[in-house]
Amino acid sequence: MDFIPMCIPYIGEEEAQAVYNQIKSGWISMGKRVQEFEKMLEEYLNVKHAIAFSNGTATLHAALLSVGVKAGDEVIVPSLSYISSANAVVFCNATPVFVQEDPLTFNAEAAAIEAKITPRTKAIMTVDLKGMPVDYDAICEVAKKHGLPIVADSAESFGAKYKNDLVGNQVDIHSFSMFANKNITCGEGGFVTTDDDAIADMCRCLRNQGQSERYKHVEIGYNYRMTDLVAAFAIEQFKRIEWVMEQKQAIAARYNEGFKDEPLFETPYIPDYVGRHSWYMYCLRLDKRINRDKMAAIMKENGIASRVSFPPIPTQPIYKKLYGYKEGDFPIAEEIFRSFIDLPNFIGMTEAQFQKIIRVTKNAAQEAMVETGVFG
Repeated sequence: MDFIPMCIPYIGEEEAQAVYNQIKSGWISMGKRVQEFEKMLEEYLNVKHAIAFSNGTATLHAALLSVGVKAGDEVIVPSLSYISSANAVVFCNATPVFVQEDPLTFNAEAAAIEAKITPRTKAIMTVDLKGMPVDYDAICEVAKKHGLPIVADSAESFGAKYKNDLVGNQVDIHSFSMFANKNITCGEGGFVTTDDDAIADMCRCLRNQGQSERYKHVEIGYNYRMTDLVAAFAIEQFKRIEWVMEQKQAIAARYNEGFKDEPLFETPYIPDYVGRHSWYMYCLRLDKRINRDKMAAIMKENGIASRVSFPPIPTQPIYKKLYGYKEGDFPIAEEIFRSFIDLPNFIGMTEAQFQKIIRVTKNAAQEAMVETGVFG
């Protein structure tokens, strides 16, 4: 059996034909296809504004600027996230203030966020790690109490539900990514969603070189535009989103069945407020005695990819350099990171692949424990 990767984007002939048709139309920059894609998102997410961008880092940057983050401000950011969450704050010449996560959900909780609020705090950023929504109501209560906007990094949770509602309309502004491994993709791309007209106007202005109208530049803006070629691809991907969600739920269920009653692993914990997980990633929590990195190496030797995402941002070399962080400053986040591993998760996985992944993962965990001297 061939090597099993972490992800294979599900792309059909429809995407190829849509891109070809757009090329033949003669219009390949931002235009009607982008507008069509935005309209579809607005209807699906029941939100007033959806604004497409070139990628999911640009969306975060524009979102922060649109809620007024500026030089000298602080933004509360979860420590367990991809580095772009914090980098977007730094782009604004503001300071990310990191908060640790709950060991069960891997997400930041309201109480931990509130404890980090200072007079310099300008905004709260949430992250739906691995595709599971945070407890939005609890965090919104804290934000309201302190008069702070929330920027939701929902890059991984498109298609997920908080309670009965799709993620995308819970806070001031949500940021989504359409990178290659996301549930719907266009290679690179992203979008923000908001019900606030002023925030929406600012995001549209910032993505288009700060223009309020053609050649009238009212802000220092950016070229964060999505092209119609990319939007044509994205539209075809979007049409499958509910089917994709069904497939991802089935993948998670198959893994849960395969690893149930296995004492070395904890399958994902799902709080009551999560109406639907996006299953962007399927993550196992490992017994503390397992050498996770050794386990991953053994899996790779046996033809199975894995992923350890993400290292706490404060432990990254650039953040140690900029802010003086050191190992041990975020012990809960560091312990969570050392104990989890993501498994292959893509549409089209066969039963034979599931069986191999489950078998190899269990064997690798045992071997990693033997080598640490726990057994034998």
